[in-house]
Formats: sequence, structure tokens, C-alpha cells
Amino acid sequence: MAKHRYTPEEVAEWRKEHGRFFYFNKDDTNYSVQKLYGFGNTLNWAHPFAWVIGAAVLALIVYMLFFKQRNGG
Repeated sequence: MAKHRYTPEEVAEWRKEHGRFFYFNKDDTNYSVQKLYGFGNTLNWAHPFAWVIGAAVLALIVYMLFFKQRNGG
């Protein structure tokens, strides 16, 4: 199957077939898809940009913890 941008219906079908906690679909070119339950989006961890977003969030958390610790707060 060639890579293409999955529709919400295709994402739901993929989740039914694979039943994973994290969305990791190499054939889907979306880096963000709607959550299965509730509101908001989740990342397609097979997309390289999702890893950039995840690393940036982690770096921000580490920076804030380090900065707060250094300033005695």
C-alpha cells in the first residue's frame, strides 16, 4: 500500500485492525490524527515530525525543571 493521507474513517478502521495504544502507521502521512475517544488529537509516531514535537516537549519539561531548580524555586 502506498503512503497517503488517511481519512478519519481509515484511521478508525486501522485502529480496529491493530488495536494499539499508540498510533504508529507508516502508510499514513498525517503527523496528527483525531483521538479515538474524547477530544483532541494524538501523534502518528511513525511520522518523523511527531518525534520532533515529542523531543521539543520533553526538552521544554527538562529545561523548566532544571531552571526552576537552579533558581531555588
